[in-house]
Amino acid sequence: MRPLAVPIVILSAALILLLSMERDEESWDFVIASENEVFTLDPQRMSWLHDMRMAYALYEGLVRWNTEDFTPEPAVASSWSTSPDGLTWTFTIDPAARWSDGSPVTAHDFVWSWQRLLMPDTAADYSFLLFPIRGATAFMKWRSDMLASFDPDAMDAETLMETTDSQFDHTVGVRALGDRTLEVTLDHPVPYLLDLLAFAPMMPVQRAAVEGWTLTHEDRDALQRDGWHAITPPPWSSRQFVTLSPRTGRVQPDHRWARPGTLVGNGPYVLDRWRYRRDLAFTANPNARRYNPASLDRILVRSIPDGNAALAAFRAGDVDWLTGVSSDVRGDLLEASRQADAPRDRLTRSIHAIPAFATEFYSFNCGPTLADGRPNPFHHAGVRRAFARSCNKQELVDHVTGLHEPIAGSMTPQGSIPSYAPPEGLTYDPERALEELEEAGWQRDEQGVLVDAGGSPFPVVTLLYSTSSPRHERIAAALRDQWAERLGVDIDLEGKDSKAFGADLKAGNFMLARGNWYGDWGDPTTFLELFETTNGNNDRRFSHPTIDSELRRAAQELDPDQRFKVLQGVEQALFETHLPLLPVCQIVDVTMYDPESHTGMTTHPRLVQWMMRRDTTGSPHHLATPAGSSCPALRVHTDLCTRVAHSRQPPRKGGGSTTPTGDR
Repeated sequence: MRPLAVPIVILSAALILLLSMERDEESWDFVIASENEVFTLDPQRMSWLHDMRMAYALYEGLVRWNTEDFTPEPAVASSWSTSPDGLTWTFTIDPAARWSDGSPVTAHDFVWSWQRLLMPDTAADYSFLLFPIRGATAFMKWRSDMLASFDPDAMDAETLMETTDSQFDHTVGVRALGDRTLEVTLDHPVPYLLDLLAFAPMMPVQRAAVEGWTLTHEDRDALQRDGWHAITPPPWSSRQFVTLSPRTGRVQPDHRWARPGTLVGNGPYVLDRWRYRRDLAFTANPNARRYNPASLDRILVRSIPDGNAALAAFRAGDVDWLTGVSSDVRGDLLEASRQADAPRDRLTRSIHAIPAFATEFYSFNCGPTLADGRPNPFHHAGVRRAFARSCNKQELVDHVTGLHEPIAGSMTPQGSIPSYAPPEGLTYDPERALEELEEAGWQRDEQGVLVDAGGSPFPVVTLLYSTSSPRHERIAAALRDQWAERLGVDIDLEGKDSKAFGADLKAGNFMLARGNWYGDWGDPTTFLELFETTNGNNDRRFSHPTIDSELRRAAQELDPDQRFKVLQGVEQALFETHLPLLPVCQIVDVTMYDPESHTGMTTHPRLVQWMMRRDTTGSPHHLATPAGSSCPALRVHTDLCTRVAHSRQPPRKGGGSTTPTGDR
């Protein structure tokens, strides 16, 4: 689509917008448009970025990120200390921390919420965040085994739950040493623990609200004064939002507790309204620790799944922030914003391309055989290196994606973690690529066909991609053409819907497959753990004993400089020798807000925007603070790359959030 077509798309979307949305007559300080529906407001069950954005408005953890440099700073925990061996952490709870119902936030809230995160009954995607805690993995396995073998004739569900609580208290290294002190004991040092603790699934929930306790007047007084732990829990039959299955022994939650009127949070906002497929409304929490009534009090999050309609709403001034921009027009808008003589209307001055804490790549199946039993040519690292060296990534980002993303030679984005320098990886070198193929045992016969020592031709390579975005097919087609031209191999493209794509990926039914990964915590291990032999997201079937042992060595290393040196060696070996996957580029997040109206939006790769008012100290790193703060609007891609290259960020995992399998 050419730039002149952009207004036509927007105008045509205006009719969609008017027909699909009723006019909201209420006044809002800030309006957000999102194409994604909220799945849950229960932090322990969250895995999607959009849900977590809501969590950062409704809840507050022990620490939070400073979104300008992503260093951890105090939140519910006013201070903390660490033992010399790095295994015991002690957190002091801020006495000013309150739930939105006015009751105190205590250390007991974190103990119960983290037990809930570990319970298989909760079906949480991010239970593994707690696995570094002593006894956490064993407890989760114990509970799973007990549920699997549960016999209602031998033990009733309530007895099992009492036994479960006792098992957690005696085996898991999380202790409430009084109301204001939380002690956490680890199995091994975790330098990025504070980063993990700022993540949404680690935020506390209030047990009395989550379970829907029926309380007497005396109980309510005790709740307000001391917290829910001072009350004897009511019988299970008196709990509105949870039951125990007498048949399976499982805790069966009723998720209606996370709705307006019943959700109790401890964040800067409370949930005022939630209308599915329409909007969510937040109002200032008067019990928040740093309440400032002079700032944003009312925020509306509108659901606009049609990207062009969202763009029309933004242009009309009905929306202040688009969390994503329609792929139909974002390339043209970015190109227009780069032109020095382009008119600076609301759209061209508001488009922002921010390199994210994420990498797009193509996985090699590294197993000795393919799913159908045939020998796998990509089992040989030399073949993988040949494909990597014959890929012109700059050509892809300049002429195929159109977003001019920073090209990637390794998994950890350059400049995203302070004091850590990822390797450059293999450069584009088609001549060396042919040499790599020959050294791996593939040569041209008299007819020019690529064959092995036995004369068997190089098999047709199947490149698997998901059809969830036209971008995937465009990149796959470009790679096919590059490899056909430079290596003389035949590539078949195989596009599948996301469900079938994910199933094939997990089953190893591919030779090459598209993927991406968003880092969850600010540490190289959030990317490098993908290459451990036993990692659940190692879809490539890559295994190397030295990589495994070096990752274990880094996990035990207390000296931060030496630890990063070990991890740099691991990443260099992975992407200059082994090549289990081909990194293509750093993913770019395209968003839209008007810098003349709103500042305080972070451009850090971690992509976390606090929906938060200024605190009493006037800290500027919050979403949509009044215009005039020191955070400049960055429009030109090269400026963004410079900003990212100098950003600072503390030591975090997971997979970004949804522990993605490659099609996030």
